[in-house]
Amino acid sequence: MDPSTDGYEQWALGMLEALERAPTHDTEDTELTARREEFRATVAQFLGEVRDPLTIGVVGEFSSGKSLLIESLLGMPGLLSVSHAPTTGNVTAIRVDQARDGEPAPSLWERGVVYCTPAETAELMAHLHGRMGKLAALEGLAERDVDALRTARPDREGWQPLVDWCRRHGRSAQGSKLSAAATEALLVADAHKEGAALLGRRYDLSDAQAKLAMSLKDVPPEEKGGGWDRQGTPDPEGGSIPDDVLAACVPLIRKIELRVRVPRRIWDLADVGALTLMDFPGLNASGSSVRDRFLSRRELRDIHTVLILMNAQRGPTAGEQDFFDMLREPTADGRERRSDEELRESILVAGGRFDQLPVDDPAALRAALLNTPERLTERRLLGHRDTAVLKRVVEAAQSLLPAGQHKQLVLASPMVGLAALRASGALGAVPDVSSRARPQAAGQSVPPGMWAQVADRLAADAPGSPLIVALREFARDGGLGLLRRELTGHARAHGGRLKSGSVRRRAGAVERMRLALIAAERSAHPEIEYPPAYQEIQRTLHETRLLFAGLRETLVLGRGANGTQGDELRQYLVDEAAAAVAAWPQWKELFAAVDRDRHLVVAPSATEDDADFDMRVQEELALLGLFAEEPTASEGEPRQTIPGGPGELLASFRASHEVLLDLVHDRIRAAYEERLDQYAGVLDDLRERWIAIAAEEQRRGTLSGARRGRLGALIMTINVEEFRTRLRETAVPEQDSGAVESGFPLRPDRLFPWHPEQPEDRDPLERHVAHVVRMRRELVAALVDLVHGRLAAHQTQFAQQAGRALAVGERYANATDTPELLLSGIRGEGAAPGAAPLDLAARLEATPAPKPPSTHRAAHAPTRPGAP
Repeated sequence: MDPSTDGYEQWALGMLEALERAPTHDTEDTELTARREEFRATVAQFLGEVRDPLTIGVVGEFSSGKSLLIESLLGMPGLLSVSHAPTTGNVTAIRVDQARDGEPAPSLWERGVVYCTPAETAELMAHLHGRMGKLAALEGLAERDVDALRTARPDREGWQPLVDWCRRHGRSAQGSKLSAAATEALLVADAHKEGAALLGRRYDLSDAQAKLAMSLKDVPPEEKGGGWDRQGTPDPEGGSIPDDVLAACVPLIRKIELRVRVPRRIWDLADVGALTLMDFPGLNASGSSVRDRFLSRRELRDIHTVLILMNAQRGPTAGEQDFFDMLREPTADGRERRSDEELRESILVAGGRFDQLPVDDPAALRAALLNTPERLTERRLLGHRDTAVLKRVVEAAQSLLPAGQHKQLVLASPMVGLAALRASGALGAVPDVSSRARPQAAGQSVPPGMWAQVADRLAADAPGSPLIVALREFARDGGLGLLRRELTGHARAHGGRLKSGSVRRRAGAVERMRLALIAAERSAHPEIEYPPAYQEIQRTLHETRLLFAGLRETLVLGRGANGTQGDELRQYLVDEAAAAVAAWPQWKELFAAVDRDRHLVVAPSATEDDADFDMRVQEELALLGLFAEEPTASEGEPRQTIPGGPGELLASFRASHEVLLDLVHDRIRAAYEERLDQYAGVLDDLRERWIAIAAEEQRRGTLSGARRGRLGALIMTINVEEFRTRLRETAVPEQDSGAVESGFPLRPDRLFPWHPEQPEDRDPLERHVAHVVRMRRELVAALVDLVHGRLAAHQTQFAQQAGRALAVGERYANATDTPELLLSGIRGEGAAPGAAPLDLAARLEATPAPKPPSTHRAAHAPTRPGAP
C-alpha cells in the first residue's frame, strides 16, 4: 500500500478539525453555511475513501447473477436482494473483514443507507437535464420546447424550472426515452421535497429496510429476510429512519452499506486484510436507468478492481463494454480520468451461471469431446455448437484486455459453490436459495464432473490453456475458490497503486473546494485580516503533524520502506555468514588433509609409543645431519589432526551466530538511520521555523508560560539528533542458546566419514573435499536461517524505540488544545473579543494538500555521497 494515503488521512482530519472549531455564521448567511456543510460532507467522504480497504466492483447486465455470486463468495446466501428477475436497484457496498479466531460462521455487523449530498443531488439533476437535452434533439421535440428545456438548466439556486418543464412537456411523448428521463427527474424532485434533510447523512437499517433499499421500485425480492441478524451494536453515528421516509426517498440513496466478517476457511484475506465488494445495479431499469448510470459512474470511476460478470446462459452483451466505457467518462467534480492502460489493468472477467450453460445434448457433447481419439484442443472445445456461448465469453474477456495481457478467466456458479460449502461443513443452517436462481434456459445442464474430465483431457492433449484451470475449479467448487484467490491476488498486486491514484485524484477535487471555501470565507469578512504569525503557526503545526505521521509510517509501521533494502539485507546476511564460516580454523585442517590427487590422507591413530617413536625419529635425523637446525615440537604439545566429529564445530557455529546478530543489528540500525535521513531536511526546517516562531512571540511579549512550554516541547521533539540518538540506544535482542544448538545442522553424536573409527568397509578416499564443501554450505544456510528468523525481533526493537521517541512529539503536536494555546492572543484585528470570524479561512489556508511522496522525498533527500 502506498503510504501517501496516510498523509491524505492527516490532511482530511485537519480540515475536519478546522470545521469543527469554526464559529457559526449569522443565521442570514445561509449560503456560506451551506458551502461549509457541503465541504464537510466531501471531506468526510474523502476520509472514508482513504481509510476504506481496497474496493472490488462487480458489474454486469441485469440478472447476470451479481448479487447471488457475492453472497456465495461470502458464504452468506440471503444477505442481499436476489431474485430470478432483475432486482438490484441501488449500489451496495459490502465491507468484508476477516472473522476472529473462534468465529465459525460468517456474520453481519452493520447495515446502513447513505444519501447523496446536496452537491451530488444537484449534479444528478444536471445529469438528467443533459440527458433530456440530447433526447429532445433526437426525438424531434418542438424548437420552443427545446429552448425552454435549455434555459431550465439546474444551478445553485435549484431546479424548479426543470421540474416545471418536465410537468408541462416531459410527458408529452409517452413511452419515449425523453418521457422516462423526465419521470426520473420528477421522482428525484419529489423525493427531495420529502427528504432534503436526509442529504449527506447515513442511517442504520433493519434487514427488511435494507432489502427494500437495495431493490428496484415495485420489484421487491421474493424473500424478505435472509436470516442474517446484525451482530453487536449499530454504528454510533447512525440513527434509525422510518419506513415511509425510506420508501419515499429511495431516489436520493447513494449506496447501501453492509459490514460482514468471514472466517478464513471460507475466504482467506490474510494478504489484504479487508476488502469492499460493490454490487452494482444493471443499467436498463425501466424507471431509473439514467439515475443508476449516474450513481454507478460515480462509484466506478475510482474503484480499484472491476469484476465484469457475463451471463453464461446468454453470453456477453453490450452492457459489459458499456461499463468499461463509463469508466472513461469525465467527472463533473473535476477529478482526472484514468488512462485506458490503468483501467484495463484493473479488470477481471468471469462467466457467471456456468452451471446453466445451454447445451442441447450433454451426452453428444461428451462423445464429441471425450469419447474420441482425436486430440482435444481449446479450438476444438470452443468450436462445438453446444459451447458457442462459452466461446463468446472467452472472446469478450480478451477484448476487454489490452493486447498481450492474459488474465485467468473464471467460470463460476453460485449454486455449485454453495453446495460445495455445505458439503465441506463450512455453512450451517442457511436458507435454500435455489428458488431465487434464474430458471434454466432452453437446453440441458452439464454435470460439473464432466467439465473436470474435459479439463483433464485438455491438460493431457493441449497443456497451457487457461480453460484447464477454469473448468477444473468450476467442477471443484463452482469456481468460487479460484475467484476469491484471483480477487485477493489482484488486490495485492495492483490494488495499492490503483487506490493511491484514486485518492490523489479525489484529493485534487477536495483541494479545489478548500480554496473556494477560503475565498468565500474571506469575502464574507473583507474588513478583517489575520497577522502572518497566525497563519505561520497554523501552517507549521499542520506540517509538523504530517511529518510525525510520515515518520510513524516509515519507522514504526515500516510502510514505504524500499523493498530492495530487505533483499539487500538478506544478501548481506548470506555473504557475512559465508565469510564467517570460511574463517573457522577447522577448514584449514580439513582441506590440508588431502594429497595433490585430492585423496584423503588419514593420520594414523595415536598410540602409547608415539612420543617415544617421535623422539627416536629426531635422534636418527640428527645422527644423519638432517634438519639439525629445525626446532622440535615441545613436549606436551597436542598432535595436530583433522576434526573427527561435528561437535568440534559447534563452538565456532555459536560464536559466528553471535557475531552475525551484532552485524545484522548494526545494519538494520543503519537502514533505520537512512530512512530517518530522508526526513532530516524537513525536521531541521520545521525546527528552525518553531524556533523563529518562539523568538517572534518573545519579541512581541505575548509568550505566556503555557505557550512557552508548548513551543519548547515542539522544538525539542522535532530534533533529528534526538531521534538518531534514541535509535542508537536500541539493544540487541538476547541470543537464544537453545535455538542455536537445535539449529546446528550436524549431529554431534555422529562421526565424519574420514574418522579412523568409521567401519572398515568405508572407503576413506570418498569425496572428502565435496563432503566438506557441502557441509560448509549447510552450516552457512543454517546460520542464515537462524539469524534471518531473528530479523523480526531486531525490527521490532527498532520500531518500538522509534515509536517511543515519536509518541512524545505526537502527544504535544496532536493535542486538541495545542492550536488554541499557540494561537491565543493573535486574532485578527477588528474581531470582537472571543470571536474569530476568519479562523476557518486561516486554518484551511494552513492545510494545503500533501505533496506526492516522490516530490516530497526528492525535495528533502540527503545529498551526501552514497545517500539513498
